[in-house]
Amino acid sequence: MRKHYHFLFTSDDGAAWRLSCDRRRLVQIGVAATVFFVLFTGLGLRSTALSVRSLSLSAKVAALEQQLAEKDSELLAQQRQGQVEQERLGAKVAALTSEKDTIMATAVRELSSRSAVIDAMLAKIGVNPETASGGDTLKKPQANSGGPFIAPQSPAANLLNRVDHSLATLSRLPLGMPTEGSLTSTFGGRIDPLNRRRAFHAGMDLRGEHHGKVFATADGVVKEAGWNGSYGRYVEIDHKNGYSTAYAHLAKLAVETGSPVQRGQVIGYIGSSGRSTGPHLHYELRYHDIPINPDKYARIEEILGVEKQNIRNR
Repeated sequence: MRKHYHFLFTSDDGAAWRLSCDRRRLVQIGVAATVFFVLFTGLGLRSTALSVRSLSLSAKVAALEQQLAEKDSELLAQQRQGQVEQERLGAKVAALTSEKDTIMATAVRELSSRSAVIDAMLAKIGVNPETASGGDTLKKPQANSGGPFIAPQSPAANLLNRVDHSLATLSRLPLGMPTEGSLTSTFGGRIDPLNRRRAFHAGMDLRGEHHGKVFATADGVVKEAGWNGSYGRYVEIDHKNGYSTAYAHLAKLAVETGSPVQRGQVIGYIGSSGRSTGPHLHYELRYHDIPINPDKYARIEEILGVEKQNIRNR
């Protein structure tokens, strides 16, 4: 005979419920309740673990988002700094370019002004820079000719070449006084100091102290150095541009034939050798072996000063 178990449930208002079941049924209900409890507890624990893990992951995500935001902010700041630096460098480059252009323009003006002074000075003494330096002038095209086309240089480059050409001309052009002293006889007709007859004087005489220094008036090569009849001790310099200079009546020579010389170099010393009445330098200037008046060439500093003043007054 099966045992039955009776459960009586009452409420506060006096209602009652009765539940009757046998032992087997009660065991099934207990097992079911136990399984349900275990499952419910397991699911609760699992849910709790998932909640905790979710919170942890949310915190990590928030931290990563914060780090990402900081990196974005740092990158943006670096980009702004880079842009500012780029703008600063751009402004500096523009300023330097402007300064360079200003300096170049000033230099071109200065070179142009000085070139004008040189050209005016050479014109005053009747010198053509092209022929004086051995330079080539612009040539007309000839038949049966050709070659690649090369465009002319810029005005600034042409100006530099022009100034270089002028400087090369000046370096070999006999300019300035060959010694310190006073002028005693000029170029041209005169009364000979020894026989008192009319004669032609092919140079200029400069009275100076005995053994005073005599200087080359331009670059060149010594063509002759030694005794030369009435000239006495004598030096002649070929300036390799058609011009030559001669220095006579020297007391002592300081160069030898074939020696290269530069403007301002001592080539000898004032004396009274040869046909002379006293210590002086006889100085001649020749162009293609023809004597020319050296006066304007020797007074170049005076002429240059006047030309500079004229250009300033324009």
